[in-house]
Amino acid sequence: MSHNKSLRVAAAAVALALAGTTGFAMAAQVPAGVKLAAKQELTRNTGSEPESLDPVLAESVPANTITADLFEGLTATDSFGKVVPGVAESWKQTSPTTWVFKLRKNAKWSDGSAVTASDFVYGWQRFVEPKTASPYASTYGIFILNGKEITEGKKPASALGVKAVDKYTLEVQTPYPVPFMPRWWPIPSWHRCPRPPSTSLARTGPSRARWSPTALLR
Repeated sequence: MSHNKSLRVAAAAVALALAGTTGFAMAAQVPAGVKLAAKQELTRNTGSEPESLDPVLAESVPANTITADLFEGLTATDSFGKVVPGVAESWKQTSPTTWVFKLRKNAKWSDGSAVTASDFVYGWQRFVEPKTASPYASTYGIFILNGKEITEGKKPASALGVKAVDKYTLEVQTPYPVPFMPRWWPIPSWHRCPRPPSTSLARTGPSRARWSPTALLR
């Protein structure tokens, strides 16, 4: 497949993925003078049982709907589909194949620990690692340097083109120019997951979750 065709296919994949996740992790805008109830709860029917709450293993719409609530990517999208800051407060393209993302220093996991650039390195390496068996690794991973070779088992996950420059700076390299890169990160597959993942997850999004299969997710 040519690079141009790959980019067109990926752009379509991004649009479809974002259509399923846009708006799920939005904070409510409370009008001035409105007093909220002391206990804030929302009950939502996801339609069916999620196969996993691990963002790199979630495949169905119900599972990705939940993981989009639980975790936050480098960027997010607003209700109009516009890319807005997520965990990254800013980003820039420093060369045709290099992007640098500056993370918010106030981004926290639900256990209070800081979200750092190394969390993304770990999460993305795990995403493309063949042993993880992520259903989307070969679809999305090819747009990060060495991602294709890693998903094919030809290179180790440590060769992925992502690096923690410092605690709050993430550098991403691509095999060729990928102009839609900032639109990539709201997709749940690119979100981080605590080490190791479990059914009771530390999270970075606005929702909490405690879940066991066939049970109510809280």
